[in-house]
This record gives sequence, C-alpha cells and structure tokens, in this order.
Amino acid sequence: MTEASPTAASTSTVAPSTAVEPRPLAKGTSGRVSGKWWKEEKKPFKRSHLPPVLKSKSWEKQKEAMNKEKAIRQLIKEQKEEREQADKARKQAIVERRKAKEEKERLERMREKMSAKKLERLKKKLGRTKKINH
Repeated sequence: MTEASPTAASTSTVAPSTAVEPRPLAKGTSGRVSGKWWKEEKKPFKRSHLPPVLKSKSWEKQKEAMNKEKAIRQLIKEQKEEREQADKARKQAIVERRKAKEEKERLERMREKMSAKKLERLKKKLGRTKKINH
C-alpha cells in the first residue's frame, strides 16, 4: 500500500496547464459574463432609439427638459381647449340665430293667418250690415 500505482499518482497531481480559470465578474456587468473562455464579454444593449433627453447623463438636465416638455404640452392643451370653446360658441350662435329666424317665420305665418281670419270676419260683418253677400 505504500507503493502508489502510476495511475493513482497522476490523478492526485495538479490539474493540467490547459485548464482555464473562469473570468471574474467585471464591475457593472450585472452578471453578464458567461464564464466560457471562448465567449465574448457581453455589453449592455445600446438603446439608440431613446430621446436625447433621456440619453443625457445629468439628472438636473433631464428634469429641466422634462419640465420644459410638460409646460409645452400644457400650453398646447390650453390652446386646444380655447379653440374648442371658440368653436362651441360659434356653433351655439348659429343655432340661436336659426331658432330666432324660425320663431320669426312662425309668428309671421300666424300673423298672416290671423289677419286673414280677421278680414273674413270683417267682410262677413260688413255684408250683414249692408245686406251684401260676399
């Protein structure tokens, strides 16, 4: 037992020099390292479609730009509401004019009708007094 077999001696020795140590995690990679030596190191996905506001590094600049955009959106919204109110007022004025015109025409027709009836009555009355039938 004191003698070691040649196979036992070779297994207890240090691993061959061809073994590669796994790469340690780099700072900021968030675990994006595969550990396989033939794989390239993965980098974060570049979001090129982001607006320039969000690409800037300074939070103050981002906040300032967002506030500016917010103010612009608010201004556009106010202008839109003003336009809608003006359109609504114009439409209401048109409706009021049409109603007034219809009412005027209705009263005119009634007046004509009433005056025709009144004339008929007067003719009848006149015919009765002078003994003339019209």
